[in-house]
Amino acid sequence: MELHKQYSYQNLAANFIHKKAEPFLVSVDPRPQGDAPQRNAHPGQEFNFLLEGRLKIYIHNNEIELEEGDSIYFDANYEHAMEALDGRPAKFLAIIL
Repeated sequence: MELHKQYSYQNLAANFIHKKAEPFLVSVDPRPQGDAPQRNAHPGQEFNFLLEGRLKIYIHNNEIELEEGDSIYFDANYEHAMEALDGRPAKFLAIIL
């Protein structure tokens, strides 16, 4: 499991060769007061499906809130960040193409 300041993720196909997508299980903890969401950008496209909790996603100049069962698909070349809402962790499936 990889750890970052505000989230952790598990690569679900780390040992699969010749893959066309990277599936991850991502957990986002509520951020401490005063900390800004950790922004990130990478090549490709990203699909996220929210499994637990509520999540705010910042993409470029947009803010989108997701509820359990919601999904989003976006260009991951734009800076993006995730923030767990309601003081509770959020968990989602991320697939990077």
